[in-house]
Amino acid sequence: MGDGWQPISTAPKDDERIIVAGGTWIRGNKDKLPQTFPCLVIWDETEWLICDNEGPRALIRGPKIWMAIPPADLPSASEVLKTI
Repeated sequence: MGDGWQPISTAPKDDERIIVAGGTWIRGNKDKLPQTFPCLVIWDETEWLICDNEGPRALIRGPKIWMAIPPADLPSASEVLKTI
């Protein structure tokens, strides 16, 4: 697959937040739309719950691929403190 993307069948189903793509976006069990962009989720015992904390429960059903959250390219705290 490339670029860190892996088949969804290999995704961790624990407390780890991951990025998924593909599938159906469902908000409050009403709106159902194709998932057209990557989304941050966590496994919630039976489904991929979107980590947005906004409004009604939202989830991704049937995502196709996943990847770990890439590390942020941020300076260390000591580097930032030197500039203050």
